[in-house]
Amino acid sequence: MALKDETSIAASTVTSTGPTPAGRPFRLGPLYFTVPLGNFVLYALWTVVPGFLLPIKVQQLTGTTDVGALGLASTLGAVTATLGNPAFGQFSDRTRSRFGRRTPWLVACALLGAVALLLQSAASTIALLGLTYGATSLVINGFQAALTAIVPDRFPERKLGLASSLMGVGLNTGVLAGSLLFTFYPSFAGPSGYYLMAGLVVATAFAVAIISPDQDSRELPHEPFKLGAFLRGFWISPRQYPDFAWVFLARAALMLGYFLTMAFGYYALQEYVGMSADAAISASGTLSAASAVASIVGATVTAPLADRSNRLKVFVLVSGIGVALSLMIPLLSRSYTDMMIFNIANGFAFGVYMAVDTAMVNRVLPHAEDAAKDLGIMNMASAFPQVLSASLGALVVTTMGYRGLFAVSAVIALIGACAVLPVRKLR
Repeated sequence: MALKDETSIAASTVTSTGPTPAGRPFRLGPLYFTVPLGNFVLYALWTVVPGFLLPIKVQQLTGTTDVGALGLASTLGAVTATLGNPAFGQFSDRTRSRFGRRTPWLVACALLGAVALLLQSAASTIALLGLTYGATSLVINGFQAALTAIVPDRFPERKLGLASSLMGVGLNTGVLAGSLLFTFYPSFAGPSGYYLMAGLVVATAFAVAIISPDQDSRELPHEPFKLGAFLRGFWISPRQYPDFAWVFLARAALMLGYFLTMAFGYYALQEYVGMSADAAISASGTLSAASAVASIVGATVTAPLADRSNRLKVFVLVSGIGVALSLMIPLLSRSYTDMMIFNIANGFAFGVYMAVDTAMVNRVLPHAEDAAKDLGIMNMASAFPQVLSASLGALVVTTMGYRGLFAVSAVIALIGACAVLPVRKLR
């Protein structure tokens, strides 16, 4: 999709999506680069760490494809992901500094995330691996909260479709790059992979801060901190804001249906398809890359159709049904060829959803003045499934096998598709 170069818009055009000091212009041009860049690195990290480095590290520590140990190591990450996004979102909403509200948290969380990644690479037990992965998940979700708040802060409502496309491009290319890393450079399946991710997230934080700087937020109103109000801010009433609740459920279910099988791709190639551990590293990368390419194609095809029709529900339904149908392929056959067909079909269907995800989410945010906090809560619907997938998947594989994993993923995806039907703000 061609992007028109709009260099600036008046602050008054974005007051509906976030508070801005009067008279200060936002420059959109640099965001056309930094928004997809930030999402690229974020999702490359979420692909590389939980999808490859974590299960490989578990296998190195245990000597087996122990799904229980993988689930245990992932559990703390699931908990901290739940807390990290909304907590850091609230912190950044309240931040007043010459560097703005988002930049201090973007940079600080990137630096802390790099340290956590290096500690994770050195973990010598499953317990330490779980603790360091939990720390990584916590602060990287803080990075994500600050990054995604850029959209409601700076993009006017008429540009939310463009913002969604930019975020989708970053996500899909990030997943692709993270997957191809192990296809062409399997030697990164160890400490060097952690070092690479640590360096990238720090470099990206500084690039976003320098190329597309936030505005001085010291002129914004200061609200006194009240612990009770702060804690209540983590709750958005489904009764009062039903559209937000339904979109949250749809996003969580579709993300979980997609990432549940991705979390066990490396182990499934060994236990379900019958590959060796060494062969599974590059094969898993190739399958994930094929899925990412298909996602990019799906998002590219869908974005202009969604912009013209504005019927976002239809595309979410198509995506959820497509993800569910694609999961029937590995459910019925376990060859590598069939796994490739599944990944392509699954990726395309997921790309359809990602083309409309950001636009859909930003249309149901309850409070313009609390955009980062509300987005932080909504981001739990994407971050939590990514880290929960290993914990839940371990339970499913242990009790029902890999065929059960594919069946459960299909049902979850269908739930996500149907969850958008009651949303009144979407057509």
